[in-house]
Amino acid sequence: MKRVLVLALLLALSPPAPVGSFRGPLQEGGLRPGSFVDRTQQVWPFDRSTPSTARRLFALAQEKTIHTFNPAEIEVLMNPDVDIVYHTLAHFPIPGDPSNLYDQVYLNHIRQAKKDLEVASTKLDQEAVELGRVYREHRRLRFLNLALFMADDLSSFKQALSSIDYYRVESEVPDNSSGPESAAQARKRPEILIFQNARRLIPLFSNRFPEEVERKFVRDFAEAMEDEQIQFYRSYRESRSELDQQDFDRFQRMWRGQGYAVVRPWAARSGVNVFKIYLSPVFRNNGRGVPVNQAQSVLFYVVAPLPETDEHARQSLFVVLHETSHRVTDSVLEEASGSAEVAGELRENAVFFANHLYLKNRFPDLHTAYLRFFLNAPASTPARAAELERMFLKTYPVPPPLQEALRRTVKNLS
Repeated sequence: MKRVLVLALLLALSPPAPVGSFRGPLQEGGLRPGSFVDRTQQVWPFDRSTPSTARRLFALAQEKTIHTFNPAEIEVLMNPDVDIVYHTLAHFPIPGDPSNLYDQVYLNHIRQAKKDLEVASTKLDQEAVELGRVYREHRRLRFLNLALFMADDLSSFKQALSSIDYYRVESEVPDNSSGPESAAQARKRPEILIFQNARRLIPLFSNRFPEEVERKFVRDFAEAMEDEQIQFYRSYRESRSELDQQDFDRFQRMWRGQGYAVVRPWAARSGVNVFKIYLSPVFRNNGRGVPVNQAQSVLFYVVAPLPETDEHARQSLFVVLHETSHRVTDSVLEEASGSAEVAGELRENAVFFANHLYLKNRFPDLHTAYLRFFLNAPASTPARAAELERMFLKTYPVPPPLQEALRRTVKNLS
């Protein structure tokens, strides 16, 4: 492609795939420790060969009941306030990581856009190398890919990051009711107006990023993102608003024509209350799926590429389908294991297998394009459908008992 929130963050695709899922449920009350799943420390918990395991998985796939969501309520949107966060993250290369957004083609395009708009070097341009180094070395910082959706708006998100030490500093200022406050204490006490939403987020982010180097990074990240938005990104998106609208309309035509019908059965069983799809020009060949647990509701956000061509529109659909299907296939795995601790790679392979079966049986006109996209095999590559399918199943292997459970799940979709 040319252009370019609570439980466990699920590490996504194996290296051959062009699309990396990067997701993780978030909830208002805080974050469960260990949100990033280390796939090297987790194994498939069942004996793959026993009939009893297969029967148990069959039963789970058949009996699983989920809150029913009306897919007609899915919203498809664009929002530059979402995009600026990912635009900033796209400057930090993390090769081989499912959350990686770095793409040289995209950054070359951005550099040319800055020249065209006569924008001088921004803070992000100047600090990207050092920020990228820290980002690569401190894995918890990848949570920034998801944290935005905990906030009510971008302003609260940025303020919570830049003020991450607000309560820490406040607690270090002693109660000096017996005498006048020293000049040093007065300087130390923060004197800023904190949004109510930011006040809620600050302790969550502070707990999420306990090390000083992490907190310094998020402060610098927020500052660089703010400067980038003011100096460049806002005017850049305004200058390309017509083009973005054309690409958005392209996806909408595909969505109304076939896309909605493809996603609808999975969305109906997703167990969410609110479902929003954000199309972003920053994303090129991966996506994000972010469930946020809020009171008794689950808000689900999918970020997918804003397509430049009809072919790209289908690929964006595959990203949306992938992220949505996880809501169903993950539940099969978790209930079968009795735990949410299922290896991220197996989660990915399971959703690939289920979507492969689903499209092959119900939307065969999309099946070959789906296989090619997730195998990173261009349409020009000579390969028959049967050969592509063998390659796909070899690339994303699934244990036989789980295959049967997923077959039953797909069959029961309506």
